[in-house]
Amino acid sequence: MTRLALVLSAIAALEMIPASPSIAEVHRPWCADYGHGVNCGFSTYEQCKMTASGTNTWCVQNQWSWQYGRGGRSRQSQ
Repeated sequence: MTRLALVLSAIAALEMIPASPSIAEVHRPWCADYGHGVNCGFSTYEQCKMTASGTNTWCVQNQWSWQYGRGGRSRQSQ
């Protein structure tokens, strides 16, 4: 009887955990480096340069994009 109560309480506890969809992390290939922070939300070099124009900002390639690429796998396993 106590085993049944334990199993039912474990199931009830699991039911209370919110089930939210997982979010994939996107590694875009270009980053705007502001010197004090970095914004890696650019798909093209041109997008980055347009954002950086007129400021003391430069565009660099995203190191995480090099490692994981667009498919989410490391380059060694491709």
